[in-house]
Amino acid sequence: MAPSRAIVTIVHNEAFFLPIWRRYYGQFFAPEYMYVFDHQSTDGSTDDVDFVVERVTHDGVDHRWMRNMIQARQHELLERYDVVLINDVDEIVAPNPRLGDLGQYIDAFDADFVNCTGYELLHQPKVEAPYDPSRPILRQRGSWFPNYAYSKPLLARVPMKWHIGFHARRDGQAVFDKDLHLIHLHRMDYDICMARHRRREALGWAEQDRTEGWAYQNRLTGGPEFDRWFFEDSCTGIPIKLRAVPPEWSDVV
Repeated sequence: MAPSRAIVTIVHNEAFFLPIWRRYYGQFFAPEYMYVFDHQSTDGSTDDVDFVVERVTHDGVDHRWMRNMIQARQHELLERYDVVLINDVDEIVAPNPRLGDLGQYIDAFDADFVNCTGYELLHQPKVEAPYDPSRPILRQRGSWFPNYAYSKPLLARVPMKWHIGFHARRDGQAVFDKDLHLIHLHRMDYDICMARHRRREALGWAEQDRTEGWAYQNRLTGGPEFDRWFFEDSCTGIPIKLRAVPPEWSDVV
């Protein structure tokens, strides 16, 4: 029998990414098992939807609060489901399409947890048109780069304790699967990314987030500083080295 499964994310005014998230993960999770924390959205993106919305209130951007809340929900859901996947709304977890899809991967999954292998899409606006929502994303974007910061342990059968951002377990354990990708869509479109940053920068940020520099890139809103980050800064200290997206991925998302 296939394992029961649930997925969790959190959003604030994500009218662009939330439909992409719903469309992709809805292939593998029933709507009633898709849990979305809505952090005070005002854009209508979580109104009249078929997945489960839990509205939460908190002052501004606070990654420690976010981690603690989602971590607690992952623990609670594992009392009812065999497998739980948590992720950010701009993250697509997908196995190598030559090996099957995410549903088939979860059906066969019997480890306690697994680390994805992180890749970030990078829009090349001089040669690639703005994103067209009527077409698959990976038919419009030809470049990505490996980014270990997104090799996150997100799929699990056991309660997890994560560092801020869910980038790693707090006990340091990791089990990597090179064939399970996390495709980070943050930079999939230059103009959409800039507009999203401007919305985020305008929010109040917790003092610890600012002093620790957590998610600092989300407060870059334009000009040379934004361009340098967008095209050159992996946020890990490792230079961006672009690779061609293999053609077999073109219809995944």
